[in-house]
Amino acid sequence: MNEHGQSVESIPLHGGKFSCHTTLTITQADSYVIDFKNTTVIANFSHRLTAADGKTYEAHGGLSSRETNTYLLRHGRRFDLTPGTYLLTTELNSPYYLAQPELFIASEPDYLNQILKSSAGAILMLGVLMGIFFYYISIGIAPGHTTERMYALFILGNLIFQGTALGAFAQLANTHWFYLSSAPILLSNMAYVSFVCNLLGINRTQTPKLHKLALLVYAVLLALLINGFANPNWMLEMARTGVAIFLTFGFICGSYFSWRNDRTAQFYLIAITVFGVLGGMSISAQKLSTNIWTIEQMGLIAVTVEAVLLALVLAYQINHLHKDKDRMLVELQNTRSLAMTDRLTNIPNRHALESKMVNFPEHGCLIFLDMDNLKHFNDHFGHDVGDNLLKNFSLFLNQRLEGDAQLYRLGGDEFAILCHQDQVEWCEHQIEATNKQLQNTGFIGAGASQGVVFANEASTPEELMRIADKRMYANKRARKDRKEMLQVFQNERA
Repeated sequence: MNEHGQSVESIPLHGGKFSCHTTLTITQADSYVIDFKNTTVIANFSHRLTAADGKTYEAHGGLSSRETNTYLLRHGRRFDLTPGTYLLTTELNSPYYLAQPELFIASEPDYLNQILKSSAGAILMLGVLMGIFFYYISIGIAPGHTTERMYALFILGNLIFQGTALGAFAQLANTHWFYLSSAPILLSNMAYVSFVCNLLGINRTQTPKLHKLALLVYAVLLALLINGFANPNWMLEMARTGVAIFLTFGFICGSYFSWRNDRTAQFYLIAITVFGVLGGMSISAQKLSTNIWTIEQMGLIAVTVEAVLLALVLAYQINHLHKDKDRMLVELQNTRSLAMTDRLTNIPNRHALESKMVNFPEHGCLIFLDMDNLKHFNDHFGHDVGDNLLKNFSLFLNQRLEGDAQLYRLGGDEFAILCHQDQVEWCEHQIEATNKQLQNTGFIGAGASQGVVFANEASTPEELMRIADKRMYANKRARKDRKEMLQVFQNERA
């Protein structure tokens, strides 16, 4: 019966005041619990039991009531009754209802047996949602993590609504705000649309049609939110409609990208499909055949399953991005290695030397080398022989340096060595030994001239290289002059 005294078959979901009169027959003295099945979204209620002898029993409660709830996440009220007939008068007053509140009565042991597991499960699921929220909001506060931030806001909106609708905030935090508690659902729906766009890469440039659809969904959800504030009794219905809208949007986007073989989208489509089935059941159901579960708890199950599945989707995407990043780093390293390596001799090139000399050590030494008679071998025996001379020279000398000093090819017949200043004499000995090894392998007349410069002789790498180059050519001329003098001396003796 409504507040005007008219009989109604079902309670309108946009709220109001209603009363119900029922006759109870108790055959055994016991503690009995009167509660509502289907839903816990009731702002205020009262029960009054009137016995045949005129004795009355009263109990009050509801999400907006300050009365203490005896049973976790339920509106059960206990009455110690003796055998007899009682008139039960229940009054309801709520701005809106999620489903049809129906009375049921059970002995306290039976009642506890029915609700304890479902209530404990609801607390566990709220804890799971809270854990996921804190994890992703801690990631989302960093720049560049919009996907995680929007996902966390989606979880937060559902946490606020579910915590309020189930009475968790009222029982655990003594918070009784209720009237617009479904508004966060519409806000979380908007966050979800943004989450989907960021997860799947929906933007104006690459997917203009889906981007326009997203803007349209934003506009519709905003209109529902404004309408809900203007007509608070319809706010929960606006939220119910918003859930259907974002589910449809997510399914369309997931299907489109799945068709394009996007693996993240394929996993997301599985998640949104499961949520669609469970969420669709919870937003469309009005009555349940069981006293154990409520529609709010069914909705919580749907949201928790969706949250866990989406967390797995995000984990897959993050793992995939890390693999792509690692692959790109390897490719970049390989490219850098190629750019820093001489193709003919497979030793570091001039770019590698210049990069190394940016941080030239205080006690470092640079030796420039110029091979003798490379042009002669190229002109008389072909460039293949000249290339073999370069490769053998770098191979022999690199083996002798044994990693204690680094050999570079600057280009053409020019090489360089970086070493410690105490290693100069040793390096010069290795160079001479390499020259003799080249002679012994058939490269008669091959060798290398050298120019040495120390780190303290100049303030810039460019100046050090210029000095080393100058001294190398001076050494080359001196070696050439000595050879010519020896040749003249040998001719005179002959």
